[in-house]
Amino acid sequence: MLAREFNAGMLLCKHEQIRAGVHTQCCVSIFPLLGRYEFSFGQPDAFRRQSWRGFSAIRWSAEFDSQAKICDFFLQQNVRHMTAENCHLISFCHFIIGLDMMPEAISVHHRKGYPILGSARLDCQDRRLQPAQIYCRSYVDQTIELDRKRYVNNAFANPAETRITRKALVRLFDTEALPSVSARENRRESA
Repeated sequence: MLAREFNAGMLLCKHEQIRAGVHTQCCVSIFPLLGRYEFSFGQPDAFRRQSWRGFSAIRWSAEFDSQAKICDFFLQQNVRHMTAENCHLISFCHFIIGLDMMPEAISVHHRKGYPILGSARLDCQDRRLQPAQIYCRSYVDQTIELDRKRYVNNAFANPAETRITRKALVRLFDTEALPSVSARENRRESA
């Protein structure tokens, strides 16, 4: 059922001319990394299990009886993007790929949310994309470089949360900063 619904969503995107896969322009390829939390960052507490909409609002079909199986399904969708090759790769993901992306200043109380922020299994796929810039979602702004990759969390949060977010768009890449590469790519495309 999840596969059928996912494929229906992809067909809708195609029909509406919404790019849902790899987009390459000039020397840059941009693509999604799909995932789901599967508690590799820890087990959620009782409060999270009861209050988090991801547990109560989504009805998964019987074959997806664990978070790990749901995560597997989405990770498998990424395989087709793993062949993207270009000078610059930018991926984006709703989930974070590792807790080392989170600032040290996060309080113990707020760290209780870590189990639902992402999956360490996304990190295994991410390591296949060298070099890359990863744009992730968390509730705290953070830009950090790990293993020659730049990770950007740009949190918009909710309207009341202003202390932890910059609430601004972030430029991830500037093609004008690479005029020689851009010119060479444009010549090749027009030939």
